[in-house]
Amino acid sequence: MSWHRILLDSPLAPGEKVPTRIEDREILICRIEDDYFALASRCTHSAWPLAEEVIEGTEIVCSLHGARFDIRDGCPTGGPARKPLATYPIEIREGELYVSI
Repeated sequence: MSWHRILLDSPLAPGEKVPTRIEDREILICRIEDDYFALASRCTHSAWPLAEEVIEGTEIVCSLHGARFDIRDGCPTGGPARKPLATYPIEIREGELYVSI
């Protein structure tokens, strides 16, 4: 496991997300209120990309089949997805984001 600094063009506002790539993984960085989360950026039901999908509260919604995932832990909250999204530890260090994979 190693930590990777995430460079953002500007700080994320609550409810915003940004896709990034770390090594061979596509990851979404999301902000919910004052907290940041890092999770896999493809739906576990159909591998649909989630980077352009809507965040509703603490969930991201896949528009392809309606699967919903809790951004905080990656767990599905609505079908048809049954497998959680991978999540990654994220830290703020001196104002910069770091993700561990």
